[in-house]
Amino acid sequence: MSPELFWLTLYTLLTALMVLPYAVFRTKKLGGIIQVFKTPLPGDSPIEAPWAHRAYRAHMNAFESLVLFAPLAIIVHITDSSSTVTSTASAIFFWARLVYAPLYYFDVAYLKTSAWSIAYLTLFVIAFQLLF
Repeated sequence: MSPELFWLTLYTLLTALMVLPYAVFRTKKLGGIIQVFKTPLPGDSPIEAPWAHRAYRAHMNAFESLVLFAPLAIIVHITDSSSTVTSTASAIFFWARLVYAPLYYFDVAYLKTSAWSIAYLTLFVIAFQLLF
């Protein structure tokens, strides 16, 4: 497995795990696991607590980033274009996104934006390595 696919696999797992904080919150709010599977009632707001709403938004943002990172990592692997630059950028992407999640949960504005920006810039680094 190429380093890029390794980091993609870890990021996919991270994204899958990010559902847990607000899923646990919603389960408790609704009164148990059985209630979660019922159709929501009109006006049911599943994410009332600010931290839970931020956890939900961080999870959705992880999906948005996954859609950008996955094709690049796969293209690097398929074209056998892996290099120190692409593997390092992939690792930085993962670690920046890992740091981003709790910063988003706890609403640490400047650090959250910095982590997001670092991860976002690594996408361009990988893309430029593929194109040039």
